[in-house]
Amino acid sequence: MERFDVVVIGAGGMGAAAAYYLARDGRRALLVEQFTVGHSRGSSHGGSRIIRHSYVEREYATLAPHAFALWRQVQAESGARLLADTGGLDFAPPDYPTLLGRLETLGALGLPYRLYAQDELRHDFPQFRLPAGWLALYQTDAGVLSATRCVETLAGQAVRRGATVWENSRVLSVQPDGAGVRMEIDGHAGRQIVLADQAVLTAGPWAGRFLDELGITAAYAAPLRVTHQQLVYMEVAQAARPLFAADRCPVYIGLPMPYFYGFPIWERPGQLKVGREMDGPAIDPDGERSVDADAVAEVEAWVAETLVGVIPKAVSVEKCLYTLSPDGHFLIDRHPQHPQVLIAAGFSGRGFKFVVTTGRLLADLAASAPGDYSSPLWRETFRLDRFVSGKKLSPSVDTANL
Repeated sequence: MERFDVVVIGAGGMGAAAAYYLARDGRRALLVEQFTVGHSRGSSHGGSRIIRHSYVEREYATLAPHAFALWRQVQAESGARLLADTGGLDFAPPDYPTLLGRLETLGALGLPYRLYAQDELRHDFPQFRLPAGWLALYQTDAGVLSATRCVETLAGQAVRRGATVWENSRVLSVQPDGAGVRMEIDGHAGRQIVLADQAVLTAGPWAGRFLDELGITAAYAAPLRVTHQQLVYMEVAQAARPLFAADRCPVYIGLPMPYFYGFPIWERPGQLKVGREMDGPAIDPDGERSVDADAVAEVEAWVAETLVGVIPKAVSVEKCLYTLSPDGHFLIDRHPQHPQVLIAAGFSGRGFKFVVTTGRLLADLAASAPGDYSSPLWRETFRLDRFVSGKKLSPSVDTANL
């Protein structure tokens, strides 16, 4: 029977980051992944995610500078290229609430930005075409994270710092046991019991099963909802490719619902990636996921209207999952009855940029006493007890992917 200081369940972005910071703090950490690190069945895979400062909610806007700084630190330590600064554009009608909210928050925090009218945008960024009267909010402090590379790098740096990683290992049960945790794991050595002082639950789309087992879902009326998402790759016409290169094309988000968003040429030569927020029915994360042809057609139509020089025909489609809390905000906290169990869930679709702040925060919580929320990365928005009657937050209005 093996024993660790902390067992981290799930090696997506959040789990890999938690293991990295726990190991960095000198904790004996085990990172358990039911598939392999960097797998494509969850929410942390792929070649690109947006990182930005522009949010309506200050809780996230004030976390963004920490995220940029921590990503740069991991990048410098590992030598891997994880973050590219491209700048970012948000498109919307001038009276659209999300645009106005982002402008208000950026102004209040003193973060620089520029507003473009259509004629001005055409001069600086001729690859974009907006509807008449729309505005574009530009921020230099935005860019692209290479998602799978980030996860693999964080897990690798965790191992370099002394963590252990078990791949193809499924956690069957998590049971608080006195002041510690007892887990049954089916993995490389068959079924075995693992003991730890603490457990960190970062299971992404599979987190709901553990929350059910631990009594969280019923006690707090906080069910997680998993939805299917997809990203569409399209060819850029040869003559337009210089305009869509990462040094000339920012990441971009069309704010009116449903959000459309996209990237410069980044993952594949001559192709860019565009997506649309899909708020479909809840799905089983282990079920089959077919391509939604209607949603692909909507992306193609948006590209035809908005991107100049892109051939609006899907070349391929990549699938992923979102895991949403009832109010759209992150859920990061200790189990109320068993504080040795830490929970981090409900991050899609804007969680990936905050992988490093979440990992660092989880390590801070693991090192502090129950009830201590003194980490500079803590936000009251993350509390589990917000789902208690009378404490619920207003639904997030700024859940654009990425």
